[in-house]
Amino acid sequence: MPPSQSSTSRTYLLLYNITSSLLWLRILTTVVTSHSNPSIYITVEPWTRWTQTLAMVEILHAATGITRAPIFTTFTQIFARSVQVWAINYGFPGVTATSSAYPAMLFAWSTADVVRYFYFAVLLTGVSVPGVLKWLRYSLFIILYPIGIGSEWWLMYQATTVTESPVVAGIFYFCLALYGPGSVMMYSYMVKQRGKTLSR
Repeated sequence: MPPSQSSTSRTYLLLYNITSSLLWLRILTTVVTSHSNPSIYITVEPWTRWTQTLAMVEILHAATGITRAPIFTTFTQIFARSVQVWAINYGFPGVTATSSAYPAMLFAWSTADVVRYFYFAVLLTGVSVPGVLKWLRYSLFIILYPIGIGSEWWLMYQATTVTESPVVAGIFYFCLALYGPGSVMMYSYMVKQRGKTLSR
C-alpha cells in the first residue's frame, strides 16, 4: 500500500478485496461440487463473466496509484481474461460448455483469486499476514498458471474451429500466438515477486 493512501481508499480497497474474494469463492465452490461440465457452464458462466468484468477497476487502481500494482502487468492479465469470458466463453457456448478445459480454467482462476484477494484484504487491515497465506499467495501460481493459461488457450483454439468469420478467426489466431510470450512474461513476473516476498 502506498504510504500516502487515505483511509477512504483503504476502506474502499478492503471492501473491494473482500467482495472479490467471496465472488470467486462462490465460483470455486460451484466448480468443485458440480458433476458435469454443462451444469458448471449454465450455473457460473454469467457469474464468472461479471465477476471478471468487475476486476477491470484494478487497471484504474494501478493507473491512479491507489495500489502499487504495475499498470502493464495488471492490464495484460485483466484484458486477457476479459477477452476470454466475453469473446470465447460467452461468445461460443457450444465449445465452452462441453469442454473439460472450462472447469479446469475456472478452478485455476478462482483458487488463485480467492487467495489473492483475501491476502490483500488481510494486508489492508494492518494485521500481520499469516505465513501460510503468504506462501499460498506466492506459490500456488506455480501449478495454477499453467492450468489456467493452457485451458484458456485450448478454449480459444476450439473457438477458431467453429467460427464462420475469417476475421474473427484471424484475431483469435493472433491472440493465440501472443500466449507464448505473454505467459512467459506473467510467469517470470510472479517468480520474481515470489523470490522478493518470501525471502523477507
